[in-house]
Amino acid sequence: MKRIFILITALLTLSALSCSNKIEPGTEKPARPVIKGIELQSVKLSPVTDFYETTGTVRARNTSYVASKIMGEVEKIYVKEGDTVKAGDLLLRIKSPDIEAKVTQARQALEEARRALKMAEERKTLMEKTFRRYENLHREKAITDQEFDEIKTKRDIAVLEFERANNAVKRAAAALREAQAFSGYSVIVSPINGVVAKKLIDAGSMATPGTPLFIIEEPRYRVEAAVDESLEGIVKKGMAIPVEIKNIGLSTEGRVSEIVQQVDPVTRTFIVKIDISANKALKGGLFARVRIPLGEKKRLLVPEDALIKKGEVRAVYVVDDKGVVKMRLVRTGKQIDDSVEILSGLSDGETIVVKGLENVIDGGVIEGRKGGTS
Repeated sequence: MKRIFILITALLTLSALSCSNKIEPGTEKPARPVIKGIELQSVKLSPVTDFYETTGTVRARNTSYVASKIMGEVEKIYVKEGDTVKAGDLLLRIKSPDIEAKVTQARQALEEARRALKMAEERKTLMEKTFRRYENLHREKAITDQEFDEIKTKRDIAVLEFERANNAVKRAAAALREAQAFSGYSVIVSPINGVVAKKLIDAGSMATPGTPLFIIEEPRYRVEAAVDESLEGIVKKGMAIPVEIKNIGLSTEGRVSEIVQQVDPVTRTFIVKIDISANKALKGGLFARVRIPLGEKKRLLVPEDALIKKGEVRAVYVVDDKGVVKMRLVRTGKQIDDSVEILSGLSDGETIVVKGLENVIDGGVIEGRKGGTS
């Protein structure tokens, strides 16, 4: 309503100016004022690419959430947010006195099991020699069957005890490896090459299994943007997409790497993932603007500097074939670089003033043109 009122006011003003120039009958019409120091341009329909504009969020292509496998107090942190790390770099150490005690116990148990195995092996060797000797004596009828059976039983028991001792060593060794593995869990390292995006714990805090301690991002990023479902089928994998991230002053071109086919039932949009080139200033969470090309369309464009702006009213100075300059109201559309789209008020081929607007007198004639009288 306000816009309509302003337009009406402007029209009435123009009308009043026109009426004030009326000459009484019988009076000689004055010559039109001469206009100098201006530049003209013919307005033409130009092919312009239409874009669908939306917003998105910068995300790392690969993100790793680093968590502890054991509970314990954080003894020391070796990195801070923004640090670059390589796979295997030390991030954090957890105090683990209980685990170290278990390693010591497991090592002692293995040593005891090995000693027991050595004794069992010596007894088995002795009983096997004794059994062979008694076997010869039994063959020569020098001992009774009962004496031979007793030695055979002792030999079998020695073999069984050796096997049990050997299995005990294997179990003790496995227990030691497990305890040592748990001890290794007290040292947290980076699983990938990347940047420490988030540090989620401080020294002295308690780490718990499964709770993230760090977020590590690979320094390769993409923009994830929500796109209206009407563009499904228009957006293609590999399509070049202009991307702007104002916060870091970056304008670049990305390429569609993935299209999530599922449409959100609430927003009626689907997610498009656009890979962008590496840049040191990039990080996850940045706000981005995305422009998806929809094809070319001819539009009437004028330089933005050619517009006369009075509040919400927009006008241009139009030059007729006699060189007379008149102000004309126009309706504008999108701004495209340094030009503005004209939706109505101008036609293809008309001439307008593009420079020296301050030298224009509405109704005046361009220097060197006849223009007639006002």
